[in-house]
Amino acid sequence: MSSKDNKAKKSETKVQTDKRAGKLKLFSISSFIILLVIVLAVNIIFGLKIKKTSIDDYLTYDMTATGQNSVSDITITYLQTLPADTHIRIVGLMDKPTNLRDTPYEYTVPLLEDYVAVSGGKVTVEYINPTKYPSILTELDPNGVYDLANATGYVVYCNGQLIQINPVDCFTYDPSYLQYGYYYPTSNIVEQKFTSAVVNLTQGYSYKAYFVRGLGEGSHEQLTNMLASMSIDSADIQASDSFTVPSDCDLLIFNGINNDITDSMIEAIRSYLSGGGKMIVAVNYYNTNVNESFPKLNMLLSNYNLRIQNSLIVENNPGYQINSDPYNSLVQVASAFTEIAGGNATLRNSYARPITEADTPYTYIQVSPILGTSSSASVGVVDTSTGNIVQNANQTQYNVGMYSTFTGTPTPPEVYVFGTLTFTSDEYISNYGFNDANIVFTRNAIRSMLAADDSVYVEGKALSNYSLDTSKLNSNAVTILTFVLVAIIPLAFVIVGVVVYNKRKNL
Repeated sequence: MSSKDNKAKKSETKVQTDKRAGKLKLFSISSFIILLVIVLAVNIIFGLKIKKTSIDDYLTYDMTATGQNSVSDITITYLQTLPADTHIRIVGLMDKPTNLRDTPYEYTVPLLEDYVAVSGGKVTVEYINPTKYPSILTELDPNGVYDLANATGYVVYCNGQLIQINPVDCFTYDPSYLQYGYYYPTSNIVEQKFTSAVVNLTQGYSYKAYFVRGLGEGSHEQLTNMLASMSIDSADIQASDSFTVPSDCDLLIFNGINNDITDSMIEAIRSYLSGGGKMIVAVNYYNTNVNESFPKLNMLLSNYNLRIQNSLIVENNPGYQINSDPYNSLVQVASAFTEIAGGNATLRNSYARPITEADTPYTYIQVSPILGTSSSASVGVVDTSTGNIVQNANQTQYNVGMYSTFTGTPTPPEVYVFGTLTFTSDEYISNYGFNDANIVFTRNAIRSMLAADDSVYVEGKALSNYSLDTSKLNSNAVTILTFVLVAIIPLAFVIVGVVVYNKRKNL
């Protein structure tokens, strides 16, 4: 064969090889595009909400046990009860967030979209940045009552009234991180905050609670959230020599105080309670108040045959101790309060003072124990010279909480006194969440005093829970999931495999 023929044959072979390489390249690109389309289709299906004949027929596919991005049946049912012409306007005072990961908006933006989807047109969500459109502030608040110029986050607006919600406030946080300025979320209360706002704007607040401030107490943000979810508005009132209880006060709260009240407060509070007032007092025994015996507060409480002792309960029964800690223990619920405790026989207790009767000799005062230690408990006090706890050798049962009311009067006062903060403090709620048995007790106690309606109460949702809740797998979801996972995706791979095989065998 001539040199010329060899060159021609090599050239022909090269052309054929180039054509085959080109075909394989084209096929590879096509296969990638097909798989990409399948993946996108699956994501679209999983994010789909199909509107049907009723609100219950919406299909959602947030199947996590805690439903982070889906509103609960409680919210859906309440929205259904609202008149058809109800318009709840949720306005984000910002550009719509797009980078949601690891921000509070990761939980708010998707959930608010679900409010719109299930509301039947009663809820709308929009994002309007007041820097670009300053008229939105006047539109929402024409009289400048709510100071929206400094607002951040969302405004829930209905019937000419509004409630501001900052996404940062839609979580409980680990208090050990907060003391160093770090926000480490422990639970998600986004739905609780927004549904409470919707309920309170459409129904109005039923009651008003006041927190007494200025006595060395901690924060009460989480307790405020719980009250709002029960349609109870709240505000602060400052302790002072000119202290008066506001006329609209339905519940007075001393939460975690470390200093005693003033002389003038005794008569003001006694007068308030004489008209059927309600009060909750919660203190503990800790390094911030070991020298405070609350003589003036005890003078007030003696009117209701109650007294707070200046000592620390030490639980000596290992069966009651939590993690072998004598200062953190379980306490028994008195039988009269089992229903308020949600059926729980025991609750948590930490660094508690004993609550006792004050030996006030009036038979119309009815005092009841609420929570008791084991019969092996003792008490101790801090030796300020050494910092050690000096424990009393006597062992008996102590009350951690007591309740007092009057008989024979049409408007009796009601007083709850706790020697522990495990029922009211932000630290406890952040650590254990709104679904904890102690917090359920607090909510039920308040409801029993005020006849507050918490039928639309939305519980908090634990974070980082990726387990599946099989009860959310309805027939529609099962059908679509089965079709996608068992049929479409395997069939796509089979088709790709067959085509690849046919192409390769002819090479």
